[in-house]
Order: sequence, then structure tokens, then C-alpha cells
Amino acid sequence: MPKETFFNLPPEKQQRVIKAAVDEFSKRHYSQVSINGIIRQADIPKGSFYQYFENKDDVYIYLFTQVSDSKIELFNSLWKEIPRLTFKEYMMHYIEELKKLGASDDQMAKLKHEFLNECPQEIKKQILKTEMPKSVKTFNKVIEAYMEKGEFHKGLDTNVAAYITVMSISSLEHFDYSEGDDAVSALVKIVDFLVYGMS
Repeated sequence: MPKETFFNLPPEKQQRVIKAAVDEFSKRHYSQVSINGIIRQADIPKGSFYQYFENKDDVYIYLFTQVSDSKIELFNSLWKEIPRLTFKEYMMHYIEELKKLGASDDQMAKLKHEFLNECPQEIKKQILKTEMPKSVKTFNKVIEAYMEKGEFHKGLDTNVAAYITVMSISSLEHFDYSEGDDAVSALVKIVDFLVYGMS
């Protein structure tokens, strides 16, 4: 995570550093990304980079913290929709908004591709260890709300249900797609299965 000196920077300079890092990681294989490339784009001295981050792994982990936080913000922004939507409708609405978010930022889509295919395993584990519990906690609140609505049975272990939900939708790239299936149709099947199990 960034050092305190990074958070003390003016927001414009923080964004310049982050934009340069996103650009570098989205254009090159993880192993080929260099701090020199980041500082050149951000127009900062090399010494300043090390006042903000430990190394390139540190800045990469922070980028994914930001991505995860934006997804959670989106999820929370839909909270007001719970009274009028079923859980399945809520999930599909969330996925549609997530797709719009991804479509509007090609670099972040490339960054996600890199995370899945090029990121060193130890860095990936570190990111997942930090970010997955945050997602589980968010889904837990939503599942509890649907349990209160009466859509899910009262004895449901919401923490287990939230964990299974998060793991299912975050691993769609490993889904065994049938002919004609895509990520959305796979998600519908998964959500239907989860709703059946929680109802």
C-alpha cells in the first residue's frame, strides 16, 4: 500500500502517478513493467516514487485495491433498489452496471486480463487475501437484507452464502461454458442455483 507521503500529495498529482502506473501495467507484460516507465509518464523523480511506494508490486496491489473499492461503491449505490428488486434482479442489475464501468475503461479491462493471466501468483494471492473479505462483507449485508425481506430462509448462514456467491461470480473465467453460453448466461445459471439454495 502507498506510504503516507503519497496520500499527502495533491489529488491531481496522486492521479497522475496512478494513471501512469495503470498505463504501464495495461500495455506491458507484468514482468516487463519498470518503475522507470512509470516515473517517466508521471513526470516525477525516481526518488519520489520510492517515497510513495515500496516497489512496482506495491503500486500494482494499490491499483487493485482501487478497482475493488469502486466495485463495492457501485454495489452499495444499488442498496436503495433492494426493496423493489428480487435478489436475482439485483445481481443482474449490478453486473450490467459493472459491464458499463468496464466498457468505459479499456485500460482497466486490460489490467484485469493481466491479473488473470500474467500476475505473479504471490502478488495475486496477496491481492485476493485483502480484497475478497471486503467483497464477502458487502455481499453478506445484501444477503441479510434479502433474508429480512423473506426471500431467503431465516436459518441461512449469510457469511457462507456471501462467500460462495463472491467466489462463484469472481471465477466466471473458469466456468465450463456450453455452446452458446457467455458470461451473462453463465451468471444467470449461477444466480438461479444460489437463489434456489438460499430460498
